[in-house]
Amino acid sequence: MPKTPAKVHELIKLPDGGGGRLPLISRMKQKLSGVVWLCLFATMASAETNLFVAADGSAPFHTVQSAIMSVPSGSRENPVVIHIAPGTYRELIYIQREKSFFRLVGTNPTNTVLSFNLYAGITNAEGKPIGTFKTPSTTIDADDFSAENLTFENSAGPVGQALAIRVDGDRASFRNCRFLGWQDTILLNRGRQYFESCYICGHVDFIFGAATAWFEKCEIHALRDGYLTAASTPVDVPYGYVFSRCQITGEPGVQTYLGRPWRIYASTIYLNCDMSEVVRPEGWNDWKKPEAHTTTRYAEYNSTGDGASPTNRPDWIKQLTSAEAKKITLEKVLGGADGWTPTAPSVDPRFGATKRDIVYGEAGGEKLFLDAHVPAGEGKFPVALIVHGGGWMTGDKETDIVPVFAPVATNFTWFTINYRLAPESRWPACFEDVQTAIRWVKLHAAEYKGDPNRIALLGYSAGGQLVTLAGTHAVADTQVQAIVGFAPPTDLVADNERRGGLSVSMKNLFGFDTTNITDDVRKVLKENSPLTYVQPDLPPFLIVQGSTDKTVPVNQSLAFQEKLKGAGVSCDMIVIPEAQHRIADWTKFDPDWQGKLMAWLNAKLPAK
Repeated sequence: MPKTPAKVHELIKLPDGGGGRLPLISRMKQKLSGVVWLCLFATMASAETNLFVAADGSAPFHTVQSAIMSVPSGSRENPVVIHIAPGTYRELIYIQREKSFFRLVGTNPTNTVLSFNLYAGITNAEGKPIGTFKTPSTTIDADDFSAENLTFENSAGPVGQALAIRVDGDRASFRNCRFLGWQDTILLNRGRQYFESCYICGHVDFIFGAATAWFEKCEIHALRDGYLTAASTPVDVPYGYVFSRCQITGEPGVQTYLGRPWRIYASTIYLNCDMSEVVRPEGWNDWKKPEAHTTTRYAEYNSTGDGASPTNRPDWIKQLTSAEAKKITLEKVLGGADGWTPTAPSVDPRFGATKRDIVYGEAGGEKLFLDAHVPAGEGKFPVALIVHGGGWMTGDKETDIVPVFAPVATNFTWFTINYRLAPESRWPACFEDVQTAIRWVKLHAAEYKGDPNRIALLGYSAGGQLVTLAGTHAVADTQVQAIVGFAPPTDLVADNERRGGLSVSMKNLFGFDTTNITDDVRKVLKENSPLTYVQPDLPPFLIVQGSTDKTVPVNQSLAFQEKLKGAGVSCDMIVIPEAQHRIADWTKFDPDWQGKLMAWLNAKLPAK
């Protein structure tokens, strides 16, 4: 059984892996506190499937590969989790086909680096070049792999094909990771992959292969003139690469193409992406394959930024309509026959919704649905109305809050809603839907053993903005007894000013035709900021926030709390040390945060 490392204080002093940056969307702290690493080690070491690696010898394994080889396959219920201390691990890493359900977990991608330096031109024992496919620093051959907070690097430099990673496994996911290389950084050879808040850099075909992959809120960074993607999607596979709400950036003076077809049925789609001036006006290249003009499946929807130039794109590139883009969902692209959903932890059926797809309203020609959970027992139970996040543009009633709330809220009747999303539905559609849901819940709570006089609104991220705004706008038919915001944007003016311009989400939500924060734009942002409407006699508020959140900085929530208290309104905060924006990760940093949440709710919604 692994022992607690004797040199915990040294684990955070290992050198930076060097090179690259984090995604603009998800900058992270350079160091994890030794206390957090110690607690992580001590609390997990008793589980057989938790392994620990530290390059300085202070953990049972000194290399990542030795940890991988020490155990056989994991399982869905009991995955193998390898915790990697900060450091640069210069080794070839291979997860073979039989080793399914493996997770590699770092503490920070800027200082936890998996690196090697093979490139295609290196000769083998026979004096022949090894070729592209023998160069990956990391190879994932197994299904159901995941990685978090790591850098995957090929350090060979601009010397031709040199892969940082090759993925042949199905259902692989990567979160808060960096992929550093030049030509052919990432080979997605087969299966389905999901990337969230990742940074990927290179210059020629640096995302390539035949797999189906979804990139959510990633930064794709061009180091030199070249091509971002080279898909080789098979003709009978409906989707190749989908980039959703990503940022395309590059070094000064660089000019790049969005993609070129390695094979003629290549499929690559950009949805709601912000493209800097590094993207060429024509956008796409045919690789001197004129026949590909009728076979490739290249498309864009709602591209923004200086590199968005739909009128200059070739006529064989499809500009999607709103209705067409709406059909391209994560579930449709990655779901497959097994219904894979990489973004949401599964909810134990004992705690999940007991009634699904209940119509709570109709707007804009579409029905609005919610799910409900009714506890066992007589009631009347306190009620929670849950509003999901997703940047006002994505998300679903079963994601983010439900997986972390449902298991601890067994004494609550709860409802979780879908609402209309941008850009198809502009503001105030989503806010009106939340108000409609409040009215419906107040009217129907008793039918689900709920107490209509003990209702709390819970919202995460964009949903947090919606519930805190609803809490400050309440009139008699929308008034509730408590508000909980999980990392809620409460000051849209300050939030966008710190970014240096409007976010893609804000531009799409309000239908602005500029990313500049003009006086008119600032007025709209202020009019829809919860901070603007703080006044006496509001219900009590609770803000739950990670201390290192870069998407919604904790200072924004502290300012909101200060203004509420100044108006005589109760506002408490749970600040989770070292945690970032992703709610699913918060338990790693504070295992008791859900207990604190429930204690607050029970205190504010007492039985009468």
